[in-house]
Amino acid sequence: PSPHITVPVFRVGLSLVVQARLNGSREAKLIVDTGADITILSNQVARDAGILPSSYISTVTLNTAGGPVRADMASLDAIAVGAAEVLHVPVALHDLPDTPAGVDGLLGLTFLDKFLVTLDAQKGELHLSRRE
Repeated sequence: PSPHITVPVFRVGLSLVVQARLNGSREAKLIVDTGADITILSNQVARDAGILPSSYISTVTLNTAGGPVRADMASLDAIAVGAAEVLHVPVALHDLPDTPAGVDGLLGLTFLDKFLVTLDAQKGELHLSRRE
C-alpha cells in the first residue's frame, strides 16, 4: 500500500467530512475531528456496520459541547478512508445532537493517530501518511 494517501474532504456546514467504509461494507460520512480522542459513530450506523450491544466492551464519558455524556464503547473491525485502513478501532456509540444531517459521526484520534495528517481545506483534500 502507498505510504501517502489523498482523499477528498467536503464541507457540511462548518465541518470537514470524509467518506469512510466501516467493516468493509457500510459507507459513512464522518467529520474529521483532530480534537476528538475517540472515533464516535451514531447508534444507527454502528448497528448497520454490525456492532451489536453484545459486542460492547465498556462505557466512556464523552465531553461534548452540551456537557459530559455516557456512551458505550465497542471495537470496529476496520475503518477505511480511501486506501487508508486501520483495524480494530475503538469507537464510542453516541448520537451527537449537533451533528449536521447526513453525518454519521466523528473520525477521531483512534483512527487519525495512525497517520501524519494534513488537511488542505482550500483544495478539499485530506492527506494521510502512515506512521512507522
